[in-house]
Amino acid sequence: MSFFDSQRGATAILEHEEAACEFPLHQPAMVRQVLQLLSPAPGDTALDVTTGTGGHSLALARAIGPDGLLVGIDADASALEVARTRLAAESPGQFRLFAGRFSDALHFSEQAGVEAFDIVLADLGVGTHQLLQPDRAFSFESGAKLDMRYDTRGGTTAWKVVNGASERELADIFHRYGQERFSRQIAARICRQRQSRPINTPAELADLIKSIAARHGSRRRWRIHPATRAMMALRIHVNGELEELDALLELLPALLKRSGRAAVLTYHSLEARRVKHAWRRQEKEGLLEVLTAPVAKPSPEEVKENPRVRSAQLRAARRL
Repeated sequence: MSFFDSQRGATAILEHEEAACEFPLHQPAMVRQVLQLLSPAPGDTALDVTTGTGGHSLALARAIGPDGLLVGIDADASALEVARTRLAAESPGQFRLFAGRFSDALHFSEQAGVEAFDIVLADLGVGTHQLLQPDRAFSFESGAKLDMRYDTRGGTTAWKVVNGASERELADIFHRYGQERFSRQIAARICRQRQSRPINTPAELADLIKSIAARHGSRRRWRIHPATRAMMALRIHVNGELEELDALLELLPALLKRSGRAAVLTYHSLEARRVKHAWRRQEKEGLLEVLTAPVAKPSPEEVKENPRVRSAQLRAARRL
């Protein structure tokens, strides 16, 4: 039996653990479908490149048992420490965790003494622990200084981009990564405002974007917060998310054993297209076989319980 017998069971466990833990735990998406597609078996080696606070990792660790090995990677070192504590308490087998990026997966695999894995998993969603920590500045309502980095040990912050990039660069970021229809207007307004004072917080930036959207259309047509696309674009740019995903997709055949399986959870079209096109090409090259046609999606029950998964798409492939 897998670690999570059902989505309801997963939620109950997370609520119990979070009550005893000040650090907010991320509720893993589509756990049952992930386990079904990856088919983890006792003694397998598994790689979770988005370990976070350990939701999917715990499920995999339980499935591969005491003779298996779980290797986890995450750019968020603070979340990884939470996962380390949870795995030490509940994992029946061995695990190795590394703070880093997708593009370093082969290097970390070597450090863990693994040539190739039976299972590779990537969940590309933003973690609940990041959204609920105001100082990380992922939430629209945050009054903290704009940051948005998964890895707070280095790299460029969202504040530096918003207050330092040129108007053309900002418009390009909002359009390319967010498909934001008002990208030029938002960029121009940012540049005008920062001449008098910097834009310091997500709340300030969201209000600025909201005011632009209000001038260009009826509020009745807002299905999502009008700052959603631009803020997502900024986060993607700051963390190099699409470049890291491309690197992972190129590494996948080398990371997997023959007949090994990989699964990727995506949450917007830019990610989904990259996975679909890369796997289609690798399938033509005889490297992978795509296992999900059509893609798997969360059940209505899970969406009702955890609305953040409503846009999730799960794809899986097998190494030939």
